[in-house]
Amino acid sequence: MKQAIPGLTLSSENESTALIVWPSVSATSWGQFLGRLYEIKTGIPVFNVGNLMVLASIPVAIPLYLWNVLPVVGTRYRITNRHINVERGVSGVVERQIALDEFDRMEIDEQPGQAWFRSADLIFFLKDEEVFRLAGVPYPKAFRASCQKAMMTYRGFKEIRERQAAAG
Repeated sequence: MKQAIPGLTLSSENESTALIVWPSVSATSWGQFLGRLYEIKTGIPVFNVGNLMVLASIPVAIPLYLWNVLPVVGTRYRITNRHINVERGVSGVVERQIALDEFDRMEIDEQPGQAWFRSADLIFFLKDEEVFRLAGVPYPKAFRASCQKAMMTYRGFKEIRERQAAAG
């Protein structure tokens, strides 16, 4: 196939990646527990309980973080031009996915302990039913905006294709 720009293909032909993020440590209950400890502001501004807990928890926090990004077991969230995927491992085996037309709204649900990590859960709804959840999404407002843009683009192209099929 000839391409106008080498390496680029039409979104209708292949699934292409728009954004990849790795879940925060706060996606786990241990991470949320640590986040709640880190948020304690009792004490002197620099030497408050939360900051001291950050230092004390390094032996637990580092393995917890590394577990999320290890090549074999690490999880990532991928937005494509057709789906939102939860992938695991080096090869990106899709564990779960939702098509961009299988939900109509998204909500951010910040669990206790996630604020310190600047993360939250992103919940996808179809009508009033929860159909998909991504835990511990870092910078959830930006990720939600990317999901909304991908969803609107996908639905727009889908509508155009349906009109063309009906007309011709």
